[in-house]
Amino acid sequence: MDDPRYMPQTAESGGDGLSDQQIRRALARTLKSPEFQSAPQLRAFLRFVGTATLKNDRNTLKGYTIAVEALGRPEEFNPITDPIVRVEAARLRRRLEKYYAGSGSRDPVRIVIPKGSYAPEFRSLQSRGQAVSPDAADRAPPDPDPPRPGPPDLAAPGRKAEGRLASAMALRVPLPGVLAIAAACLLAGYLARAL
Repeated sequence: MDDPRYMPQTAESGGDGLSDQQIRRALARTLKSPEFQSAPQLRAFLRFVGTATLKNDRNTLKGYTIAVEALGRPEEFNPITDPIVRVEAARLRRRLEKYYAGSGSRDPVRIVIPKGSYAPEFRSLQSRGQAVSPDAADRAPPDPDPPRPGPPDLAAPGRKAEGRLASAMALRVPLPGVLAIAAACLLAGYLARAL
């Protein structure tokens, strides 16, 4: 039953119609990458949530279970007082971004852990017009324009950001002059009353 031709395509693990075999290969490539070799906690986290997703076991994708089973926390672990899972999830998201910007730029399958969730999504580049095959990572040309997450102004600075900077500077320059005029008016009013 390990023949990839007969692997079920599940919405939870396959997202873009990927087979379990394609997902396993994507996980293996990612976990073996240089970006993850120096991060055993992140490897354990990704391996755990990836395997749970492949098994369609959403019940194990909870902060407590991840902390105890993947990160080695004691059973007395309290996710309310110890943010380790949230912290490691944020680190994992950043590390995946780094991986896909570096040695994983040619991978045909992207692993994404959406904010607010610990369940990974597996996205095929096929939806962007690229063919996906089990060994496509070895042959695929690099993605010329990989998606860059982040706020639009930071991801693509342009005239809008420059306009904001100019208007901020326009407010800063006359402020001392306005304050000086206001002080002069107050002083003139005070002196007029005194006379």
